[in-house]
Amino acid sequence: MRSLTTDQLVSAVVDRGLLSEEVVERLRRESRRRRLNMLDLITAQGRFPSSAIYCAAAEVRGLAFVDYNRVEPDIALAREFPQNLIKRGTAIPVSQEGQRLTVACACPDDHMLMSEIERRTGLQTEQALAEPQALKDAAATVLAQLSPGNSVLCDTDPVEALDRIMKEAYLRRASDIHLDPQPDRLHARIRVDGRLEDIRIHLQQAQSNALVSRIKVLAGLDIAEQRSAQDGGFTYEIPSLPDIAIDLRIATIATKWGERVTIRILAKEAKEFGLPETGMSPTALNLFKSALKRPHGMILITGPTGSGKSTTLYAALREIRRPEVNIMTLEDPIESNVPGISQVQVGGSDKITFAKGLRSMLRHDPDVLMVGEIRDQETADVALRASMTGHLIFSTLHTNDAASAVTRLMDIGCEPYLIASTLVMVVAQRLVRRLCEHCRTPHEITDNERERLGITTTGGMLYGPSENGCSRCNGTGFQGRIGVFETLWLDKDLQRIIADQCSHKEWQEEIATRMTDLREDGYGKVKSGLTTLEELLGVAVG
Repeated sequence: MRSLTTDQLVSAVVDRGLLSEEVVERLRRESRRRRLNMLDLITAQGRFPSSAIYCAAAEVRGLAFVDYNRVEPDIALAREFPQNLIKRGTAIPVSQEGQRLTVACACPDDHMLMSEIERRTGLQTEQALAEPQALKDAAATVLAQLSPGNSVLCDTDPVEALDRIMKEAYLRRASDIHLDPQPDRLHARIRVDGRLEDIRIHLQQAQSNALVSRIKVLAGLDIAEQRSAQDGGFTYEIPSLPDIAIDLRIATIATKWGERVTIRILAKEAKEFGLPETGMSPTALNLFKSALKRPHGMILITGPTGSGKSTTLYAALREIRRPEVNIMTLEDPIESNVPGISQVQVGGSDKITFAKGLRSMLRHDPDVLMVGEIRDQETADVALRASMTGHLIFSTLHTNDAASAVTRLMDIGCEPYLIASTLVMVVAQRLVRRLCEHCRTPHEITDNERERLGITTTGGMLYGPSENGCSRCNGTGFQGRIGVFETLWLDKDLQRIIADQCSHKEWQEEIATRMTDLREDGYGKVKSGLTTLEELLGVAVG
């Protein structure tokens, strides 16, 4: 199958600003010196998938780009298309309007292919560009639906399949990988920016079982045990991406059609993410930094699983990290390495619990302690009492908002006077996808949006994702995520109310006018063009 040359693709990467000319030249020298694939070096350097390179090439040539990692092929249209072209993974029809047929191919310079399609279909063709491997995978999907049981283009090597999955997950900056066995296939998905995306891996049942067994062996799990849930982990070096290794946490569980595997990717190589990058408003950020300067007390970050609590905690630790400050953490698992800080894994082979680990750490003369999560009364009590004895304590709590943190601590049995005398601040947060600043599109504010956002003036614009995205955001219209926050600062009046054991209703009424809640902060980010109302609704903030 013909494709664009490496030089053409590299030129598109520079032209669209994915990497600078200086970086590309350095990678070109490294490619020659180490005899490595240039495109692999580029994707590893920029940490974007190869589809982003082909999207850039399409933009340079003024062509549409079809990302078959996200778009399902049109089966009805493919049924009337020359089958031998689909079997070769050469071309797939995308859409038809009248006598004009749009066809996805891997090389826009293959004029003979376009001529053949026009001759055999009797239609005028218009080219769209697709990444070669994604085109091949989409062709396999088409053939499987047109001819059930067709094994053409199926993956046969579980080792190669695992490498492909890990490579895509890493380059797309995924947080999790889900391998879910189905009667006819292995359903592989990755979670990117909080959303699950399919990976087209075509494995028969025996091959799917072999892939699961390989993962279990690498994770040190019992491959003979297929009914009980198991947990493990390992570090995976991606062969096709030089010098890239990712730390993984593995969980297996038996389902009707076989063992399901969930893989969590731990962000060991995460950049130095600071508090300003979290998305806190200037007011909230100033309050948070004031709390960090306190010599003792407890700071809680609340929110559901996957809301970015750990990221905010790490950013806070980096903010106060200095040689003269002794910082220690208890984590399950350790998600990111922070130089200059002593990090301890909870729940390892010696079964260290948060409470036991916290008691042990107090004998190491810490100034600051981070407890990954408060799960029970014992951990909460030890943390609260530690904050009374001259330690600054950070931790997380699973509550929906900042106000509920106080009542949650009371519910698990903590004394109100302890909470009142130690709790300094509570920050609740969610994560929403950030609009791609390179391709976001403006639109006039609708009446519904105006009412939701409390806008009383006429006119005005909001931003939304572009229909097809761009090479910078890999065609999604969004690039990364941003936090939505509410920050509750506990002054003496609030501490007195807590000590008096107020009801939840009285507590909510007392703090209602003292903070900007999640909804208000989210609406502010919508008005600023950072995200959309739909994103806020997706995290139950709108």
